[in-house]
Amino acid sequence: MQDLFQKQFYGSTISEWFLALSIILGSLIIGRVLYWFFTRIMRMLTAKTQTKLDDIIIDKIEEPIVAALVILGVWYGISVLNLDAEMRKQLQGLVYLLVILDIAWLIVRTVDALIEEYIVPAVQKSENHLDDAILPIARRGFGVIVWFVAIVVGLNNAGYDVATILAGLGIGGLAFAIGARTTIMNMFGGLNVLITQPFKIDDRIQIDEHDGYVESIGLSTTRLRTFLDNFVVTIPNKSFSDKEVVNISAAPGSKAEMIIPLPVDTAPAQVRALLDYLKDMALTNLYVDRECKVTLKGFNDYALIVQFIYYIKLGAPFWDIQAEVNLSIMDFLRDRGMRVAVRNGFNPPSEPGIFSVSESKTQRRKERNIESVEDDDGFN
Repeated sequence: MQDLFQKQFYGSTISEWFLALSIILGSLIIGRVLYWFFTRIMRMLTAKTQTKLDDIIIDKIEEPIVAALVILGVWYGISVLNLDAEMRKQLQGLVYLLVILDIAWLIVRTVDALIEEYIVPAVQKSENHLDDAILPIARRGFGVIVWFVAIVVGLNNAGYDVATILAGLGIGGLAFAIGARTTIMNMFGGLNVLITQPFKIDDRIQIDEHDGYVESIGLSTTRLRTFLDNFVVTIPNKSFSDKEVVNISAAPGSKAEMIIPLPVDTAPAQVRALLDYLKDMALTNLYVDRECKVTLKGFNDYALIVQFIYYIKLGAPFWDIQAEVNLSIMDFLRDRGMRVAVRNGFNPPSEPGIFSVSESKTQRRKERNIESVEDDDGFN
């Protein structure tokens, strides 16, 4: 039996292989116990304190610490085997690389959690919107830098010639940059948006056929939540450098426009009353900006064209306020006995109403025996 344990496989005896596997298995068990200790005991202790800092630290360091313990246990288990010098050197370098990457993981997790807990709320409370756009980029940039340094240091400790690798990356990077010129243009476009600030997060903008609210400004893309469909549109940042961008939020509010065609025989006094009413509405409605545009735009052979342009204040329920304004105008016209003109003439119906269809038109349809009468009472 003793001779069996002394037999060698790949340079090590069965007893040495058994010891190595036992150490590795033991490290996994200890790691699991340690993880349970952190998640149960330590969290119960930190939950009793008044500060959240210890809760954040314990929550973020438990996985990296357990991972480091397992890595070291595996290395210690492998070290009892009789490996050749070259194999041992390669495995040792791999362990160094894994430990350094684990440390980088610990740093990135902890710092990101602290930023989320303490810095993000402060940024959200500030009135300056520049920090809202810069903070996500800074968080990602910090993570990239930490991981890059960790990989370089880890490879150097593992015995690789980092200078040669970086030189190769430099040559390949030039070719990559030529192929990735669109990405570079997007990055410069993102920097231009952050510096010049033609718009900021939560602004409503129009670019090409897209109309929506800015949800996030990244280094290469910007995300919009469309105004009508509530879709998310991702726009390359280079588009903001070579296309016109309309910042709707820079206006007093969201623009609403209404065209009211009145019959050509409407009395001038009634037209003036309607114009005055529209101006007063902008002054008295709490959700409508005082700055409005009301005018008798012109007239043609069938109607006097009244134009009403007003702005619903930002943050107000746009569709509800627009409906309220339209209904108020309808009530005013009905109370004054005024009606909206239609293209084929105007004849007062027997019952008062806002819209009308001319009697002559209806008569002509009857004479032609048209079974289905098309409604023609909209704004034209």
